[in-house]
Amino acid sequence: MGLVLFSASFGVANALEQGRIDPISVIVEPLVEIVFSLGLGALAGFVLNQLEVYFHSRSKRMSLSVAFVLLTVGLSMLSFQIGPVHCSFSLLLVCMMTGTVFCNICPTSDELMDRLDRWVSPVNILFFVLSGAELDLNILSNPLVLLIGVVYITSRSLGKISGSYVSCRATHCSEKIQKYLGITLLPQAGVALGMAAEAAELSDGHMVRNVVLFSVLVYELVGPTLTKFSLTAAGEIEPEGRTSARTANKPEAPVTLD
Repeated sequence: MGLVLFSASFGVANALEQGRIDPISVIVEPLVEIVFSLGLGALAGFVLNQLEVYFHSRSKRMSLSVAFVLLTVGLSMLSFQIGPVHCSFSLLLVCMMTGTVFCNICPTSDELMDRLDRWVSPVNILFFVLSGAELDLNILSNPLVLLIGVVYITSRSLGKISGSYVSCRATHCSEKIQKYLGITLLPQAGVALGMAAEAAELSDGHMVRNVVLFSVLVYELVGPTLTKFSLTAAGEIEPEGRTSARTANKPEAPVTLD
């Protein structure tokens, strides 16, 4: 939902920035981008599932998945004209839809995703390092930018907590879930950084990107700790010991020389 709203908002902002204030640029093109992105992503996920059955080796399936993701990224960068409508794709929306369709129709997706998770950590680290390198702390000396950042962080936090509380009340969730779910939603990273990088293409995108990067820094400093506290208070995990937060600690047997 966030990616869909972002695609629509980005399309409108881009049209207004270029001075193209007309129904096609403000309404039609953003909607076309969303529909085309969802369609391309769904098609890519379906085709990937059809190709997976021809490979039985785990390494070949993983190689095919990586190659298919790169192919999908390349296709997402295409743009073309249909009459007066300029058609393009949202890279983030296409990739997310590809994964959604593939993981819901492929019977071996769990195994494949488990193998992908083993090597994706270095890629994630590189992504966060490159994103953090774009954070210009000097821009935060501007009182207006700092005010925007504070308003953004406060509004997002209130929205997460109040929205989850209201929805949990409406669906008759337990009191613990109503109380603590919103706090566990505070951490912010991956997709937000991707959207910030795309928003940087606008004339004021530098400010937007720095505000989002600063908020990610704040949320990732306090968010995981608050999430751990909330999950523990809600009884979803046990107090962390030397082993795991999800399993109770078991004392080791005494070592003897017998």
